Amino acid sequence: MTTRIYLTLIAALISFSALAQQDASSSQYVMNMLIVNPAYAGYKEQPVLTLNHRNQWVGFKGAPMTSTLSFDTPLPKDEMALGGTLRFDQIGPTSTMSFYSDFSYRFKMTNRSYMSFGLKGGFDLYQNNLVDLDLISELQGQQDQYFQENQKGLLLPNVGFGALFYDRKSFFGVSIPRILRNQLDKKGSEAWTLMEGAQEPTLYLMAGKMWKIDRNYQFQPTVSVRAMQNAPVSVGAYANLYIHHALRLGVFYHFNEVAGAIVQYEYERRWKFGYSVDVAASKLIRTNFGSHELMVSYVLTNKRKRIVYPRYF
Repeated sequence: MTTRIYLTLIAALISFSALAQQDASSSQYVMNMLIVNPAYAGYKEQPVLTLNHRNQWVGFKGAPMTSTLSFDTPLPKDEMALGGTLRFDQIGPTSTMSFYSDFSYRFKMTNRSYMSFGLKGGFDLYQNNLVDLDLISELQGQQDQYFQENQKGLLLPNVGFGALFYDRKSFFGVSIPRILRNQLDKKGSEAWTLMEGAQEPTLYLMAGKMWKIDRNYQFQPTVSVRAMQNAPVSVGAYANLYIHHALRLGVFYHFNEVAGAIVQYEYERRWKFGYSVDVAASKLIRTNFGSHELMVSYVLTNKRKRIVYPRYF
C-alpha cells in the first residue's frame, strides 16, 4: 500500500510537470519564432542555422534542459520556404527527442507587407527513465517492480500550423505547433494506469514593432501570449534596445512567472550570438540559481543576388 501511495504521488508530480510545461521553454524564441511558428520559415530570406541550449532552474535536481537546432531557407520561388527543427528536452526522468519539418507560403499584402501561412509536421520520441528515480522504498530495503526497467519510447506524430503578418518594422503571429492530443501512456500496463497524460495543444500569439529613436538607436517592444487548456495563460513583455544595428540589450517579464535579461551581438550580418538569464518571479527563486540560455545563429551563403532588408524579428 505504501509503495502504491509513493507511485501515485510521483505520477501526479510528473503529470503536473507535463501539464505546466509541455512545450520546451525558451527566453529567446521571440528572436527565432520558427520554434513555435512554421510561418516564420523564410522570413529572413536567407538560409539560417540556429542553435539554442537552455538550462532551466540551475541547481534544482531534475530541472528542464533543452537543446534545439533549427534551419530554414527560402526556395527558388520566393513565395515558399522550408525549415526543420531537431530538439532534445529532458525534465526529471522523462526525455523527448523531437523532429519537425516546416513549410511556409507567403504573398504580398502591400508593397511593404507580407502574409505567410505555415504547416508543421513531425514526431516526438517520448521516453520515461523510471530506473533513474530515487525511491523511498529503496531506502527501506524494498523494491518496486514497476521501477525496475525503463518505459519503452513512445513515437508521437503530430502536426501544427501558423500564420504571420509582417512588414519592415512590425509583425503579428499566431500558431499552434502541436494540434493532436497524443496519449502518454500504453494501455495494459499497470504502472502506467497511474500516469495518465496527453500532449495538449498550445496556442501562441506574438506581436512586435520597431521604433526608430535616431540613426544608431532603435527600440523594439514585443508581447507574447501562450495558452493551453487547464493551465494558466502566460503573458510576456519584452523591451529591446538596438545599438548601431549590431548590439541588442533587452529585458523581459512573464507575469507571475519569470523576469530576465537578454544580450545579443550580430557580427557582419552573418553571425549572431545571444545569452539570456531569468529568475522565477515566485518562491521558486529560493530553490535554484536561475535559468540560462545560449544562442548562436549563422546565415549561410545565398547564391541569389537580391537586396535583403534588415530583419529585426
